[in-house]
Amino acid sequence: MVGPTNTSDTSGSKFASDQTKPQSSGTSEHSSSNVTYMKVPRLIKTLFDKFPLVKYTDASLPSACIFPAPSEKIGTVFVEATTDDSIYPQSIRLLTILKLSGIFDKFTTIPSSSHAAPKSGTVPYIFLASRPKVKADLLPRTLYPESKAFYLWLASIAPTLPEFDYVGQSPLLSLIDVRLRDAWVLTLYLYPLNYKSIFIPRLSQAYCQSDTSTSILPQIIAYTTLHDAQQLLRRSTGVPRITETIQKSIIANAEEALDAFANLLVDSGKPYLDGDEPGALDASVYGYLDPILRLDIKDMIGDGQAELKTMVIARKVLVELVERIRDRVCNL
Repeated sequence: MVGPTNTSDTSGSKFASDQTKPQSSGTSEHSSSNVTYMKVPRLIKTLFDKFPLVKYTDASLPSACIFPAPSEKIGTVFVEATTDDSIYPQSIRLLTILKLSGIFDKFTTIPSSSHAAPKSGTVPYIFLASRPKVKADLLPRTLYPESKAFYLWLASIAPTLPEFDYVGQSPLLSLIDVRLRDAWVLTLYLYPLNYKSIFIPRLSQAYCQSDTSTSILPQIIAYTTLHDAQQLLRRSTGVPRITETIQKSIIANAEEALDAFANLLVDSGKPYLDGDEPGALDASVYGYLDPILRLDIKDMIGDGQAELKTMVIARKVLVELVERIRDRVCNL
């Protein structure tokens, strides 16, 4: 009795073991061949068939955006471009101030996008290695050219530069940072020919040595920049749409600002707005007028110069101011 029972158990166990493998394999094959997925709604399928998803390769930064190794310099200057043919007024202004002050070589200069700046989201700005102490007050380590803290710091580190009267000269800065800025944005961004012939090629050149040169990224950035320019003018003028009438008003306001600076030079009899030596006010005006005079700016039709450039050229005293500052800066 014992023998047969054991034989039966053994064979049964073997049979069960043999049956386990094919059953397991059959179950796996059955489950893999009968997997069902949720059916995509027809509307969604039609949409994706018409506009298929495309995965682009990872995009690297432009070749110009190379961060240098830490150094013993007192700070870092972040600007949109560092070349002599830069078209960005704010960056030109800050670099000109630093050069005229004789402290440009004390900084590391990095070309940067407008998304790199902390808090304000704009460039240019200076990031100092340590917080400076001016008149018993600790200034922020991040300084923006339009701030009072920047001019306090500048007076402490560059005493040879003509002192900037922040209270008395702020109205003049507003003529630059509002009226000249609006006309500059209108001329270079909202005039289609200038936007395509000046801004787009520079954007493409920034990515020409990057693996993004054939991607859609430059086009996206161009569209975003144009949209930002339109938004800036809407906020500045307080209107929902920049019509032809508004454009004429922007140009007229810029002409009044140019007259104000031309009259200051004539009335003072000095070579610069800041006196016998160029200062922060001169650098601010230079930041806008220099690219206007250098660039091949056209009008909406394309058969002549835009009004803004024509107005600057018509004021010889301003052209001479730009030439004097350019000579000083290029020889520093």
